[in-house]
Amino acid sequence: MRRTAIVLAVMATLAARGEEVGAAVAHGAPDTLSLSLDQAVDRALLESEEIAKAQATLAGAESQVTQATSGALPQLSSTVVYNRAIKTIFDGVGTMPTVDDGDIPPAFDESKTPKERFDLLSELMATNFVSAMFAGLPFGRKNTYVATLSMAQPLYVGGKVGAALKVAQHYRAVARSQVDETEADLVLQVRSAYLTASLASRLVHIARESRRIAEAHYRQVEDFHQAGTASEFDLLRARVELENRDPVVVQAEDGANLALLELKRLVNIPAEQPVRLTSEPDAFLVEVDEAELHRLVLQRPLLTAAQEAISMREQAVRIAKADRLPTVALQGNMGWQGFPENPMPPGWGDWRKDWSLGLAVSVPLFDGFRTRGRIDQAQADLRLAHVDEAQLREGLALQTEAALAQYRSSRAQILARRETVALAERALELAEVRFSSGLSTQLEVSDAALLLDQARVNEAQALFDYARALAEMERLSGGRMQLVRQGN
Repeated sequence: MRRTAIVLAVMATLAARGEEVGAAVAHGAPDTLSLSLDQAVDRALLESEEIAKAQATLAGAESQVTQATSGALPQLSSTVVYNRAIKTIFDGVGTMPTVDDGDIPPAFDESKTPKERFDLLSELMATNFVSAMFAGLPFGRKNTYVATLSMAQPLYVGGKVGAALKVAQHYRAVARSQVDETEADLVLQVRSAYLTASLASRLVHIARESRRIAEAHYRQVEDFHQAGTASEFDLLRARVELENRDPVVVQAEDGANLALLELKRLVNIPAEQPVRLTSEPDAFLVEVDEAELHRLVLQRPLLTAAQEAISMREQAVRIAKADRLPTVALQGNMGWQGFPENPMPPGWGDWRKDWSLGLAVSVPLFDGFRTRGRIDQAQADLRLAHVDEAQLREGLALQTEAALAQYRSSRAQILARRETVALAERALELAEVRFSSGLSTQLEVSDAALLLDQARVNEAQALFDYARALAEMERLSGGRMQLVRQGN
């Protein structure tokens, strides 16, 4: 019953895949895309969202440098305002009394007493004076134009401007290092995914080859059974051995499909697009200059970013301390006012000028220990940046030693596994010859085939571990050591 269930499961899987292939052919499946390891890396770098995000951060850092630079440059601003008065409190002030033709002004009417005529004359003179006084002033004017030009130039701010500019420059360097690190991380991910997919394809080939050998052996045992030289037990064992290979093939194919889907995701290839991997890890063993690797690790963009972060914190301490120092700034204002009779702007000669130039000095006296708190916070951040940089160095050193250990181990494994595969192949050949001659049993052949399968899988795994160790060392070197070679 267990054997029947396995056979039915395999048949169902093969039937489903046959239907998928038929549907793809009927709908015109896309052509197979040939993809090498270098092409996969280039495609990922070109279309990666992570790199686009890091580059956007770098663009933001560039803008911060521009903003910090502006603090040392003069600040100019201008405004132009037009005002139309509808009703003001000055309406009627200084208006001369109107006199009809033929009428005698009250101040010269002889019918009035001298005191009354004196009071009227005084009022008339006061009215004329007020009219003359308000004639050139803006009070109550219907149309008013005001134009101003203001300028401020910092002369001394305790070094804040220079420190802020340096902070922005260090932040820009950190952003650039982050772009390099993101690219290196993506390259490692793509290479690992490609190597995983290549290993999975290799395991599929091994599983299929193992099934082919088991099937050929079953046919041979079947012939021997019909000839009477093999027992029914040998035939049944060969049949079970053959059917046990089918789930292994299906499992290997599923693993290969999943590994290929992960690679497609990293390089932005549609999941339905057929892909053929054209590169395989080169079995050629390379020599790694360990001293050069250690030197390149210490020049990683990641360490550079940590050092730039320390410099940023140092400038932050300087900015915080500058709050205790006075500031000096040059300020200037240029104003023009015009009062035309109509809404049109006045001519150049009709503008009234109001220009001034001043020097502003600000001295901090007491801010409730706010500056002291800022200085303490900046110094604490600086100590934390030093600790982070030291931990990063220790972590990189540990990763380097682990990668070198993996490199040495996988290198030794490859040499050992190659010899093991050759011995296992020879053992299977001898077991088949002995079984054909009647000198051994089916169990001996099955054991030899199983050992060969395991030896091939171990060899493929050792090659994958070796290539992965080389890729990891490339990553630790910042991509400046080209170690992973690819064969076609």
